Amino acid sequence: MMIRNVKKQLGGLLAAAVLVAALLWTPVIGTAQSGTNRIAGEGFLWGQLAVPLGEFHDNVGLGGGGGLGGLLYLGDQRYAALRAEGSFVIYGSETVRRPLSPTVPFVDVDVETTNSILAAGVGPQVFLANGPIRPYIYGTVGLSYFVTQTSVKGDHDDEPIASTTNFDDLNLSLSGGGGFSVRVHEGDVSVNLDLSAVYNHNGLAEYLAEGGLRELRGGRWVADPIASNANLITYRVGITIGPGW
Repeated sequence: MMIRNVKKQLGGLLAAAVLVAALLWTPVIGTAQSGTNRIAGEGFLWGQLAVPLGEFHDNVGLGGGGGLGGLLYLGDQRYAALRAEGSFVIYGSETVRRPLSPTVPFVDVDVETTNSILAAGVGPQVFLANGPIRPYIYGTVGLSYFVTQTSVKGDHDDEPIASTTNFDDLNLSLSGGGGFSVRVHEGDVSVNLDLSAVYNHNGLAEYLAEGGLRELRGGRWVADPIASNANLITYRVGITIGPGW
């Protein structure tokens, strides 16, 4: 019951990361138009490959996902910034074809079960150099939300007909990593290719792997969660947009 209540906090934190990214566009545009360096930031988004580590690697395979966020520079030289981000990783998915119901046996639907991690965090970021290639390091503290959901879709439906959360767990999350921001366009607005690797420490967590839901007689089901360390490394490729130099 506690997990059901506190997951709303994670939703709020994810929304905050999105809001920070959106708000940073205002100073970015204002800086580009006025030619001043008062306040500036960057917005960014990325796709990622997730590689489980240790015990987590023993139970699940590679995952994929994406994320977005923003930076708020803490000085005119743009060496230090405050970072806020939200991301997701899908580390397992199963789809089976089933009749819609026992009373409607001639209509089949796709029943998809997805194992995911939603994460959000804030923390400092430091650029080690300025120029067309900017190496950086950063760290964040936040929350990670492990969730398994099952949804039902028809053949021509983009949105699920119905869905349910089968299992979830909320944890403190710490991350640290680094990468390179490579300028690909320079002007009033700068566009950069961003390459990074991040270690995500989720600690001890409970989660479901593929096959973690078992059907029982009478249409009932049971979840078989795994308890282990659930740490991973994510390799990211993305785009950042900020004020020109």
